Amino acid sequence: MGQWMDGYLQKLARLREENARGGGEELQARQRELGKLTARQRIERLLDPDSFEEIGSAVRDTRPPLDGRSRPSPGDGVVMGLGRIAGRQVLVYALDFTVMGGALGDQAAWKLVELAQMAGRFRMPLIGIFDSAGERLSMADGAVGYSGLATLLRQYCLYSGVVPRIHLLLGPCTGLLAYLQVLADFLIMHRQNAFLWLGGEISTPGAGSADFHMRRSGQCDLVADSDQQALELARQLLEYLPQSCWERPPRLPFKEDAGRLLPELPGVLPDNPKFTYDMHEVIEQIVDDGRFLELKADYAPHLITGFARLGGRVVGLVANNPEELSGIFEPDSSDKYDRFMNILDAFHIPLVTLVDTTAFVPGDKWEKLGVIRHGAKLLHSYANLTCPKVTVVLRRSYGGGNIVMGCSRMYPDFVYGWPTMEFAPTGPETVVHAVFHKELEAARQKGNYEQVFNFYLGILKEMFSVFQMGQQWTTYYTVHEIIHPAETRARILRALEATADKHEELPERKRWIKPA
Repeated sequence: MGQWMDGYLQKLARLREENARGGGEELQARQRELGKLTARQRIERLLDPDSFEEIGSAVRDTRPPLDGRSRPSPGDGVVMGLGRIAGRQVLVYALDFTVMGGALGDQAAWKLVELAQMAGRFRMPLIGIFDSAGERLSMADGAVGYSGLATLLRQYCLYSGVVPRIHLLLGPCTGLLAYLQVLADFLIMHRQNAFLWLGGEISTPGAGSADFHMRRSGQCDLVADSDQQALELARQLLEYLPQSCWERPPRLPFKEDAGRLLPELPGVLPDNPKFTYDMHEVIEQIVDDGRFLELKADYAPHLITGFARLGGRVVGLVANNPEELSGIFEPDSSDKYDRFMNILDAFHIPLVTLVDTTAFVPGDKWEKLGVIRHGAKLLHSYANLTCPKVTVVLRRSYGGGNIVMGCSRMYPDFVYGWPTMEFAPTGPETVVHAVFHKELEAARQKGNYEQVFNFYLGILKEMFSVFQMGQQWTTYYTVHEIIHPAETRARILRALEATADKHEELPERKRWIKPA
């Protein structure tokens, strides 16, 4: 090449060297001292080796600084481009904390606007890595720097349900940029370094941390103890998601007898129906290789949500957990369930519900928290699902919990029941107290209260049994088939196979209006 071209290539080399330095060696060293990877290291370790192709590297912060001090701004603080994860194409970006604290600048925001549009247009997942002080404001010439950010927020709203969006929060994120974390489909937070906060005074210990948003706000899906673990979780999560809503999740080959029985599964239930058990034991036996990626594990733990595979097919599992609060429903578990089932429907992922619930919690406290509208929200979402739906009832299916978990009149594709299951408008014990209160009071005076109570309870339990209810095909309380617990996996596999190409139409409309 001649000197003319050499000059330009040298200029390009200097640009790339400057980008590699980020905000400078000193600030990068500080990142390492805090146990953090740099923005470029995070992208490199997330993606397949040598698959990252950067775009937008020449962009800089062109606005005059408020204090008159010039600062390095390679990429305007955002590294972004194309890459591959397990051979699949993705778009990825990372905010660089060494460049002005990772604060989002005007040009950086517009870079991300186009990247979000590209993800929708190219039909490929979008992964964002955040470590940012928030927004970078500029008051010069009346500009405040929010135009690009506002447009970015809108793009995230418009492409919701079109392509999967996974966010990793590996440092702070405050202000309006915090909204972006919740607009993503999944949020992975670093246990020690992540901090998510909209603004205002902090009065709660640990507020804004990963544990806070996992246990209290429910805005975190997975928690990692290191940058590397967070990146591995993102790769693992992508295994269960399609490239876009126009495709299905990748199915893996799975060599196993589809009719294989699970002889140990019946033993999970305790002999005394008043005792609890951990639904995770059921899930581990049912799913392929016992692998289950649970989401929001510590938020409303009485409801379990997460991804697994059955016969190589991706499924979303929702299960009541009797070990925690008897598997009740209340506002937090309702929010957790509602969001998850809508993600499943958006990306053609079958919903499998494992039911053992004592229904929604009653009382003044819960009415004030809007338990009715939360239940209505679940009814609305379930009624509008078009993905395959399979319900398995293990023991109790009471009250409103029965209908939101996919009872027969909510029209799941298949409803199976273990022989131990009971349908009831509320717990049989409550019915005994309500209907036979005079008889019970008389028995109390005679000293045979327990005997009389158990007598009426036995009658009601027999009435509410699946063997009794299942005699009527058209009733609200029925199943397609009573199954041996050992057959559970085989039955679900066959149901998934049967519904793989199902077609379900909803009434034509401009849009639905979900209960608030």
